Amino acid sequence: MKDRVELQKEVDAARADVFELFSTADGLRRWTDDAELDPRVGGRMYMRLRDAEAEGAVVALDPPQHISFSWDWLGQPLGRPSVVAFDVIDHGARSHVTVRQVGLPSAAQVELHEELWSYWLERFEVAARALPDKVETTHP
Repeated sequence: MKDRVELQKEVDAARADVFELFSTADGLRRWTDDAELDPRVGGRMYMRLRDAEAEGAVVALDPPQHISFSWDWLGQPLGRPSVVAFDVIDHGARSHVTVRQVGLPSAAQVELHEELWSYWLERFEVAARALPDKVETTHP
């Protein structure tokens, strides 16, 4: 059984700026409904996505490329460990983003989380487009 969701997106923004949208509370709040994050391994993570709330802890951090959290829903636990990971790699002047959730307990949960992450990844893309242009020139 497939127990994971994996989605990808390309955005016109620098990797370090995109990574901040996943690795800081302020960045997460730009595309989720609310978030708290202590960005260190073992640090607490909380996100509110519409009426649903998830919490966990940072399990891996490799700036500016990777952050992952343990993940479970408050009030409706998944019943087994789950991890959400965000990866950002350079792709020329663009950034390639992968969002992955593993450890989902059923095909129905995989389908539900694929829809969920598709929606929130679109909101992430809007936030990434709104990042200030930080390209510096050497022209006088």
